[in-house]
Amino acid sequence: MKHRQLSIKEQDAMAGYLFVLPILTMMAIWFYYPAIKSLIFSFQEVNFFDLNNPTTIGLANFRELFADQKFRQAAGNTLVITTVSVPLLLGGGFIIAYNLENIRRAKTVLRTMFFIPAVTSAVALTMALMYLFVMDSPTILFFHRLFGIPNVTWAADPRTALPFVALLVIWKNLGLFIILYINGINGIPHDIFEAAALDGATGFKRIRHIVIPLVRNTTVLCFILSVMWCMQTFDEPFTLARSGSVIGSPAGTTSTLITFFYSQNFRFFRPGYASSAAFALFVILLLFSLTQNALESR
Repeated sequence: MKHRQLSIKEQDAMAGYLFVLPILTMMAIWFYYPAIKSLIFSFQEVNFFDLNNPTTIGLANFRELFADQKFRQAAGNTLVITTVSVPLLLGGGFIIAYNLENIRRAKTVLRTMFFIPAVTSAVALTMALMYLFVMDSPTILFFHRLFGIPNVTWAADPRTALPFVALLVIWKNLGLFIILYINGINGIPHDIFEAAALDGATGFKRIRHIVIPLVRNTTVLCFILSVMWCMQTFDEPFTLARSGSVIGSPAGTTSTLITFFYSQNFRFFRPGYASSAAFALFVILLLFSLTQNALESR
C-alpha cells in the first residue's frame, strides 16, 4: 500500500507544529492547567493542606469577596496606582524620549542611566528608595521644604505609603517606555520633518501635528503595558512588608489585588477564596483588553 507523500506546504506545516509543540506543552502545564484549576477552586472551599478534597460552595466565595472591606481597599489602591502611574509613565516617557533624541552629547549615557532601573530587580530598587525616603533624610527634608510634604518615613506612614509605591512603579518602568518612544520617534521618516520645517511647523507644532500622531501605535502599546503592569503590582508592596510585618502595611494602604490574593492563599491558607480574587482580576483585565480592542477597531 502506497502512502501519499506530503506536499512541501504540508511538510512545512508539520515542521512548524513540531517546533511549537514543546512550548505549547510547557504552557499547558505551567499556565493553562493552573488557570483552569484556579477557576474551579474559586467555586469551592479548599483546604490548603488537602487540595484533593474540596467542597463545592457555588458563588459563596464571590459574595464574600465583594463584601470584603480589605478586598475593596486593595482594589481601590490598585486603581489609584494605575491612575497615577499610567499618565506619568506615558507623558514622562514621551517627553524624555523626545528630548533625548534632540541632544547631541552624552545621548547614550543618558539612555543607559534611564534604562538601568528597568533591568534592575524591583526588590533592590525598593530597598534603595526606602533608605532614601526616611525621616530627616536629605531627600525628605528637600521635599518637606519645597512642597510641605510631612517629614516622615514614607514607607511607614499611611499618608505617604501608597504614593511611595506609585513612585517605585514609575521609577522601575519609566526607562522601558523611554526606549519604546525613542524607537517610535526614530521610525518617523526624516522627509516628513523636512517638509514640515519648510511649512513652518517647528517646536510645539512639530510635536503636536507630527510626532504625537505618528507614534500613536507606540502610545497604544505603552498604555496597554502600563495598565497591565500597574494592575499587577506586587514586588514593591511585598518588599515594603519586611521584618515580618503584614503585607499591605501600614493599615492596608499599600495592599493591591495581587498582594490580597497572595495573603489569602499563603498567609490565611484559603486557596478557594484567593482563586476568586485572582479570577476577579482576570475579568477586570479581560474587560480592559476587550474595550481597548473595540476602541482600536473604530
